[in-house]
Amino acid sequence: MLLERRPQLRQFLGAVLVHTEDRQSVASVCGLPRGPLQPPDDPLSDGEIVLRMRRDADVPVIAEASRDPETQRRLDDEPLTPDRQRDSVFRAQEQWRTGSGTPFVIADATDDRPLGLLNLQFGVEEEVAGVAVSVFPQARGRGVASKALRLGATWGLRELGLCRVFAEAAVDNPASIRAIEKAGFQREGILRAHCKTHGQRHDCVMFSLLPQDIDHLQEFRPGSPRDPP
Repeated sequence: MLLERRPQLRQFLGAVLVHTEDRQSVASVCGLPRGPLQPPDDPLSDGEIVLRMRRDADVPVIAEASRDPETQRRLDDEPLTPDRQRDSVFRAQEQWRTGSGTPFVIADATDDRPLGLLNLQFGVEEEVAGVAVSVFPQARGRGVASKALRLGATWGLRELGLCRVFAEAAVDNPASIRAIEKAGFQREGILRAHCKTHGQRHDCVMFSLLPQDIDHLQEFRPGSPRDPP
């Protein structure tokens, strides 16, 4: 299951949690200055999945998933070559260092198996990020994408001071649309010829999550309920 990305958000291949009493300050600090991004001290987790940093051991799994036909159909990225595999971890670290993205690995909370990738990606506006997610073939159909989207976007809004996190999905990608909606994002409408894949422009559905939207989402702490009503 994959989400679309705009051309300027191509750097894909690649916590401290706010408690309820602290939520009123989230909107007021929206728009904190962006610089090098500090990964969370501990992996983000909802008890079922974790978002953690990329490791050398993850790279062969990422490379195999990059050759998946559905991945190739939805994204412009070429499969990872041996040369690109060698510096995969370094390129992920560079996104954190330059503040251009937060390339997380989605992993199983029980055995740490890599399940996919998630990245909050920054453009010109420092207080806005687009979120892109790719779930590896063997992990699809388990709700991994929606859990990861909710976990990553909530962290970005609460801890990075973002004012808006947006997600996009091609109009012919119902799996992505369902995952984004289940994650709690609000549907804004269809942007005509907004996305471009393999040289062809196509319509995308735009979604967003704002600081005031996350009050109804469950706290992401081990042992807490994980799906909002």
